[in-house]
Amino acid sequence: MPLVARVGSQIALVARTAELARLREVWQRCRTGSATAVLLPGEAGVGKSRLVSEFAATVEADGGLVLTGHCVGLGEAAPPYLPVVEVLEQAGEVDPALVADAPTLATLVSRAGSERGTSQLQLFDAFLTLLTALAQRQPVLLVVEDLHWADASTRDLLTFLLARISDEALTVVLTYRSDELHRRHPLRPLVAELGRMRRVERLTLEPFEPDEARDFTRALARWEGTAVPESLVEEIAERSEGNPFFAEELFAGGDGTVVAGPLADVLLSRIERLSQEAQRVVRVASVAGQRRVRHASLLEVTGLGEDALDGALREAVQHYVLVVAPDETYEFRHSLLREAVYADLLPGERTRVHAAFVDLLGRAQHPGWRGAQAHHATEANDLPTALQARIGAAFDAQTVGATADVLHHLEEALGLWDAVPDPEQLTDTDELTLMVRAADAAVAAGRIDRAEAHLRSALELADAGADVLVRAGVRRRMARMAFADEQWDTGRELIAAAWALVRDTPPSSERAWVLATRAFGYDHGEQHQAVAEAAIADARAAGDGGAESDALISLSFQLLGSGDHEAAMEVLDRARSRAAELGAFEVELRAYFNLAIGEFEAGHVAVAAEHVRQGLHRAREEGLVWATYGRELAWMAVQVLFAAGAWDEVAELTSPPGERAPDWLSVVIAAFAALLAACRGSWEESEAQLRTEVPRDHESEPATVLAFPIAELGMWTHRDQEVMDRLEQIITDLRSSEQKAPLSLLRLGALGVSAAADAAARARQTGQAGTEAAALSRAETFVAHVTEAAEHGEPRAKEWGPEARAWLARARAEESRLHGDLDVPAWTAVVDAFSYGDVYQRALAQWRLTEALLADGRLEEGETVLTEALDVARRLGAQPLAGALESLARRYRRPVAGVRMVAADLLTPRERSVLELVARGLTNRAVGAELYISEKTVSVHLSRVMAKLGAHSRTEAVALALRDGLIDA
Repeated sequence: MPLVARVGSQIALVARTAELARLREVWQRCRTGSATAVLLPGEAGVGKSRLVSEFAATVEADGGLVLTGHCVGLGEAAPPYLPVVEVLEQAGEVDPALVADAPTLATLVSRAGSERGTSQLQLFDAFLTLLTALAQRQPVLLVVEDLHWADASTRDLLTFLLARISDEALTVVLTYRSDELHRRHPLRPLVAELGRMRRVERLTLEPFEPDEARDFTRALARWEGTAVPESLVEEIAERSEGNPFFAEELFAGGDGTVVAGPLADVLLSRIERLSQEAQRVVRVASVAGQRRVRHASLLEVTGLGEDALDGALREAVQHYVLVVAPDETYEFRHSLLREAVYADLLPGERTRVHAAFVDLLGRAQHPGWRGAQAHHATEANDLPTALQARIGAAFDAQTVGATADVLHHLEEALGLWDAVPDPEQLTDTDELTLMVRAADAAVAAGRIDRAEAHLRSALELADAGADVLVRAGVRRRMARMAFADEQWDTGRELIAAAWALVRDTPPSSERAWVLATRAFGYDHGEQHQAVAEAAIADARAAGDGGAESDALISLSFQLLGSGDHEAAMEVLDRARSRAAELGAFEVELRAYFNLAIGEFEAGHVAVAAEHVRQGLHRAREEGLVWATYGRELAWMAVQVLFAAGAWDEVAELTSPPGERAPDWLSVVIAAFAALLAACRGSWEESEAQLRTEVPRDHESEPATVLAFPIAELGMWTHRDQEVMDRLEQIITDLRSSEQKAPLSLLRLGALGVSAAADAAARARQTGQAGTEAAALSRAETFVAHVTEAAEHGEPRAKEWGPEARAWLARARAEESRLHGDLDVPAWTAVVDAFSYGDVYQRALAQWRLTEALLADGRLEEGETVLTEALDVARRLGAQPLAGALESLARRYRRPVAGVRMVAADLLTPRERSVLELVARGLTNRAVGAELYISEKTVSVHLSRVMAKLGAHSRTEAVALALRDGLIDA
C-alpha cells in the first residue's frame, strides 16, 4: 500500500529555528512601537505558509491580532484589492464600526460601488488609518500571502503602507515565490523598491539542509504512524533537495521515486507557460540524462539556430526552469523538474532524442562521454553500442578511482551480455573476465554482497572450462573475502582448493597470490612463515610486487608473534612503500592498517594516529574508502584518534558526508558518535545514535565498541542496571562467536565492575541493603570474565600490550570500589597504566585517584592530580568529567583555576527549580506536574545536576547543592 502524505502544517515545525526567531524579534520590536515589514521570499513548496502560520500562532498566543490576506493566481481576471478585502472582512469581525465608518473601505468590502468616486489615495489612507486604530488596541500582524499573484492596485497599496509605517504596533509579512519572478514579472520592481525602505527587512526562506530534510521526512512518517526504512528517508531527502512540498509528494508515492499527481502538475505547469521553442529546448535538456547540458549539445540536438536557441534559453532561464551553471552549462533548477519533463515525453520522441545524443557523444568525446553514451544507447535500444560504452566507461572510472561507478558500468555490461550478438568479438573480452572485474570492483566499493554473487557466478563459469590459474583465482578471491568476514574455516577450505589447482604449476602472479592468501589464513607458527616466504619467492620470480607486499604483511605477523616489534613494523613499512610504488592500493591500505594496529597495541598512540591519517588520505585519493582495508582503517582511526584526544577529528569521521558507510562500519561509526556525545554531555544525541544504530546481533569488534558509549552514557546518567544488562548481553553474544576468551573481555568486564560499583554506592547511600547485595553479586560475574581473559586471552603479539594491562588495572581498581574503598595505590596504577597515550581514560582514572587522595586527607597531591585532569577534560570538551572534577574541588575547597567555591550560576534556572522541588520530597512525576514538564525531562535535568555536582543520588545532589548555596535551604 502506498504511503499517504498529510499536509505539512499538520506536523510540528521542522528546523526554521533561526527564521522563526528573527520573526519573533521583529514582533517584539513592534510591541514596543516600532513598525516593521518583512519580505519573505522562497521557492514554491519551501514552507513559507507553514512558517508564517507558526509565527501567527505565536503572535496570537502573545495577545496579538493576526490579519491575513491571500492573493490568487487568476491573472488579469483577479479582482483588484482581493487580499485587502479579505483583511477588511477580518477587521470587521473585530470591530464592525471601524470598517463601516470608513465609506471607502465599506464600499470596497461590499463591491457595490458608490455614486461619488473614491480616489486611490483616500482608500490607501483609510486602510492605514484602520490598521493604526487596531494597533492602538493590540499589536497587529498583517500577512499578505503569495504576493507574486497580487494585482497592480494591491501592489500600490502595499507600497504606500510600507512607506508610511513608523511607530505603530504593526508587523507586516509579505510572502512570495522567488522562482516566479522572471525579468518581466511586475513584482520585481516593487520588491526592489520595498527593499530600499528603512523599515523593510528581507528574510529568504531557503530549502532544508540534508539533515533537516531527513528530519522532515521522519516527521511525516511519525504522523502517519508508518514504519519507514532509513533508506527511503535518505532517498526522499536527497531527491526533494530540501523542498518540503516535494518531500511530501515523494513520500506519498510510497517509494520516494514517483513524480506524479499534484507534484507533477506543479512542476509541469511551469513548463506549459513557455513558448513552443523554449519547451522544445527544455524537453531535449531533460533527455541529456544529467541536470547539466552544454550549449553546443542543445544547438546540435534541437536543430535550432543560434539566435533561436539563445531566445529559447533566455526564456527558460527567466522563468526559472533552467539556470546558468558556473561552468556556463545549463541545468534544471530542480532535478525533479527534469524528471517530470522527461516522464511527459512521448516514447518515440524520447527514443529519437536519445539516439541523437548517442551520435553526438561519439563525435564529441568530452570527459566522461562513454558513460553518458552507454545510458543514451540503452534508452535508444542500441545495445551493441551500449555494451561497448559500458566497458569503456568502467575503464574510465577506474583511472580516476571511482570504484562505485566501475561496479555500476560492469554490472550493466553483464546485464547486456546475452542481449548482444557475438559479444566477445565486439568487446575483445569474455564474460568470466567481466565477472571477476565486477567482483573486484564490488570489494573496492564495499559491496561485499555483490562481490560474493559475482564470484559464485564466475566460479560456475570457470569450472566449466577455464584453465587452472583462472579457476584458482576465483577461489582465491572468495577465500580472501571469507577471511575478511572472519569465516576462517570456509576461507581455508577455499584457498586449499586453489592451492591444489596451482601447486604443480610454474611460478606466476596467480600462484604467488594464492600462496600469499594461504599465508594470510594460517595461524601463527612455522608453517605460516614458510608459506609467506614461498609466496614472496614466487612473487619475485613472477615480478608481481603487489603479491610480494601482501606476503610481507603476513610475514610481519610471525615477527610480532616472536616478540620482535621493531622488525615487524620495518617489514610492514617496506610492504607499504613497495605497494605504493606499484599502485597496489588495496595492499597499501592493508599495510597502513597493520602498521596502525601494531603501533597502537604497542602503546605508540601518536605514531598509530599518523598511520591512520595517512592511510585514510590514501583511501580517499584512490576511491577505496569502503574497500576492505579502507573500512578497517576507518574503524581503527576513530579508535586511535579518540584515545589520542583528537576528538574534533573523530567528530568529522563519525559524521561523514556523502555515501552512507556499509555493513558493520556504520555500527562502529555510530558507536563512536554516541561515545563522543556522551563524553561531551550531549546525552540525548548519544541515546539517539545508540537507538538508531545498534544492530540486532552483535559481532566481534563492533560489539565491543558499542560497550563504550553504553557504559559512558550510563555512568553519567546513573543507569547502572541498564549498563550491566547490556554489557552482559554483549559478552554473551561475543562468547558465542569466540572459541577462546578474547582480550576484549578485560574492557567489557572492567566497565561492568565499574557500573556495579556505582550501583552499590548509590544503594549504600540510600540504605538499600538488598540492592547493594544484588549489585555485588552481579559484579562477581564481570570479575570472572576479567579473570578468564587475564588467564587465557591471547594477544596478537608475543606479550600483552599496554592497553590490555591498563584495562586489567582498571578492573582491579574498580573492584576496590565495590565495597566503598578508595584505594590510592590501585588508582595510581591505573593512571600510570593509561599514561601510554589514552588521554581520556587516564583523565577518568585521575578523577577516581583525586577522590581517593582528597578523602585520605592528601589535599595537595589531590589538587595537583585534579588540576591536570581538569585541564584535559576542558581541552577535550568533556563537560561531565569536568563538572565532576570541579565539584570535587568545591567539596574539598581546593583553589583550582576556573572553579568558584560557591557557583551560584552552576545550575540553570530550570535545574535549580527541579532540585528545589526534589529537596521538598517530591517525586519526578510530581515535579513534572508542578513545572508542566514530562517525567522524563525531570529525569534528564536531575542527571545533569548530579553530573555537575559529582553526586551519586538525588539525596546527595540536594545535600551538595544546599551546602554550596546553589538552592535555598
